[in-house]
Amino acid sequence: MSFRIYFQAVAEAILLRDVAFMLIKSLVFATIIVQVGCLEGLRVRGGPEAVGHSTTAAVVKSTFLVILADLLATAIFYLFGWSSVQ
Repeated sequence: MSFRIYFQAVAEAILLRDVAFMLIKSLVFATIIVQVGCLEGLRVRGGPEAVGHSTTAAVVKSTFLVILADLLATAIFYLFGWSSVQ
């Protein structure tokens, strides 16, 4: 498959709406990760061992919240009929 044919197929398959939703979701995910990381970083007390525990807690919490946010966004997009799958 040549690059031109591939690019044409991709351009036909991807809607501008889908790209906009991807960008919005990535901003939401980044905000969640930053907020959880800052919160855990400001809460840490103790020595280097406490920093390690806080880092682990931040990763676990932010991963869970990003998955939850993705689930909610997907449900909202589906309920409003914005899903590209038909």
